[in-house]
Amino acid sequence: MTILIGIMAGLSYPAVSGLRQSGLDQQAIGIAQTLNQAQQTYNLRVSSAETAWEAAADSSAKYQLISQYVPYATTNFSDYEPNGYTITLGGTLSTKVQLTGPNGAITY
Repeated sequence: MTILIGIMAGLSYPAVSGLRQSGLDQQAIGIAQTLNQAQQTYNLRVSSAETAWEAAADSSAKYQLISQYVPYATTNFSDYEPNGYTITLGGTLSTKVQLTGPNGAITY
C-alpha cells in the first residue's frame, strides 16, 4: 500500500509542477496585457506620447511614462515584473510587450 502511494505521488509530481508553471505564465501574461493597455491609454492621453516613448532609454524609463495608467503600479519596473520573467517594452507605443519566462519567449 505504501509503495503504491509513493508511486502515485511520484507520477503526479510532473503534472502538478506543469500546472504550477502554466499558472505562473498566465499571471505574467496578465501583467504584460495590463502594460499593453497602459501604453494605449498613455498614447491617447498624452499629446507628445510617441516622442517621449521613443526618447526613453529602456523599459524602466518607459514604465515611468505609463505607470500612472497601470493598476497597482510599483515605483520600480523591476518590482512590477514577476519573479523569473523578463518584460521588455517595445520601441514604439504600438509594439506589443515582449515576455520571456524561465522556458523562453512566451507568446500571447
